[in-house]
Amino acid sequence: MTQVTDHGGGVRSLRVPIPDNPLGHTLVYVVDTDRGPVLIDTGWDDPDSWDTLAEGLTACGTSAADIHGVVITHHHPDHHGLSGRVREASGAWIAMHAADTAVVRRTREARPERWFTYMAAKLTAAGAPEEHLAPLRQPRRRALPGLSPA
Repeated sequence: MTQVTDHGGGVRSLRVPIPDNPLGHTLVYVVDTDRGPVLIDTGWDDPDSWDTLAEGLTACGTSAADIHGVVITHHHPDHHGLSGRVREASGAWIAMHAADTAVVRRTREARPERWFTYMAAKLTAAGAPEEHLAPLRQPRRRALPGLSPA
């Protein structure tokens, strides 16, 4: 069951899961406007996350098809991952900082191997334990986070 918190004034939040992540979830905000609901962030691009978002929107009395716009706080897959799918469902506008737009473009142009190498180097420099780095170093074809956002 999707957890919806009503903050008053036409603002609610939904807990959208982040798969295989100790953070557990992203808060997606639903803000009522005169032209329809606007989302603040969208959650991770994953079928369970999409289902949770859709259930939460239903619990708020709306649906993905009714979304008027999406504001992305920053370009991380857990905040921006479902924006493309929301746009497909509704035709919603998407707003983000120009620097985040540049990240989207760079990510789409990069080969997955380059992205995984980059992330492994960043995490190593930050002191991440080897068990967190190992999956990034495994040779396999997998979708690159950040390719499906609008």
